[in-house]
Amino acid sequence: MSTVDPTAGHVLLVCDDRPQSERLSRWIAAAGHEVVVLSGAEKFLMHEGDDLRVNLVVTDLDSDDPAVRGLLDRLLSGDLFRAVPQLHVFRDLALMSAWRLANPALAPYALAAPPSAEDFEARFRLAAEVGRLQRELARHSTRDGLTALANRRHLLLRLDEEFSRARRYRTPLSYALFDIDRLKEVNDAHGQAAGDAVIRRVGELIRGQVRREDVVGRMGEDVFGVALPGNRYRGAAILANKIRTEAEEASVSHRGVEVAIRLSCGISTYPDNRTIKTPDDLVATAETALREAKIRGGNRVFIDEGVLRMERPIVLVVDADAHLLDLAEDLLSLDDFRVVKAESARTALLTLSFRRPDLLVLDLGMVDPDGGVALIEKVQHLYPQSRFPIIGLSNDPNADPDALARLGVDRFITKPFSVSLLRSAARELLDAYRLQSS
Repeated sequence: MSTVDPTAGHVLLVCDDRPQSERLSRWIAAAGHEVVVLSGAEKFLMHEGDDLRVNLVVTDLDSDDPAVRGLLDRLLSGDLFRAVPQLHVFRDLALMSAWRLANPALAPYALAAPPSAEDFEARFRLAAEVGRLQRELARHSTRDGLTALANRRHLLLRLDEEFSRARRYRTPLSYALFDIDRLKEVNDAHGQAAGDAVIRRVGELIRGQVRREDVVGRMGEDVFGVALPGNRYRGAAILANKIRTEAEEASVSHRGVEVAIRLSCGISTYPDNRTIKTPDDLVATAETALREAKIRGGNRVFIDEGVLRMERPIVLVVDADAHLLDLAEDLLSLDDFRVVKAESARTALLTLSFRRPDLLVLDLGMVDPDGGVALIEKVQHLYPQSRFPIIGLSNDPNADPDALARLGVDRFITKPFSVSLLRSAARELLDAYRLQSS
């Protein structure tokens, strides 16, 4: 008996006769393939076909049973496993003749029951070889040569299919675009081979984190796309940050030099962004989010702002006073604001790099821990073209309002203050900004 080839893929055997199932399994294994047997009630669990783990389908079914005949008809018509070669053992000779007449090119893949071992194995090997050639052709036409991931054309085709499914069943679909930061610098400093090694490594990192149902492909030289069926933007952001962090910890060794890897990512989700009507819209909004991530220095994940606007307004409160943070959260939540608290400048910057708040409440005395400048200046550097209202808090009652206005502070509140004042100021500013943007 031949040794099973682990790369040959699985053969799905659908048979409702136990002795015959065991016999066919032995013959398939003798040809070097691994068998997955569906029998009894299990065979009716097949709702969809074209499972990528199945390379060949073999059937031997009682077509006199109406329920079984319905399953067989779906297989024979190509409704199930359309892209997978099939070999059918017919117990109904009239049905076999009719099928052969309707499908002359497929006549070699129809056998009368019970088949001999020699006839079955010969036809099985023919079907398996045809399947191998089809997979090889499909791999060349749908796969990226450098990473073995889906190429741009195939990724967009699959994204279109997933978008149609999401729209039909009203389920979420997220799309994440990853870009390799400063790949050109890697190519210039270390050569094209080093850049290719980085691209391959990033492809491996992404492929290692996604689910089987996710679709991963290479969109361009340094850009990868991931379609995430059933995932809202929060789940997509968690995955993207996990991949980004793993890339930070990884590197590529080239001619004795360790080349660092950094990734940026933009995310959008249907139907969370109601302006998204087509797969092209989904890609375009993810591209916009990716550009925002790159503008902010790269090595970060940015979520499409159209998605975020559909949620409760987010107020980021930054202050070292934990008691004030808790009070602010309690009162601002009464107005249906979602409050995010940051007790340090570092936490605030990390939060701001991840997403844009609808309102920022900031202790003006806080300093950027890395640059030594006032945190408010770093905030303006992070969002030079994307304004949101800012409430400045300070212990200094003599602060210059004109200087604060130049820094983007819309409302100045001196500590200590009534937290209800903060609540009314937050409502007024958010209402005013809504009117300006509408």
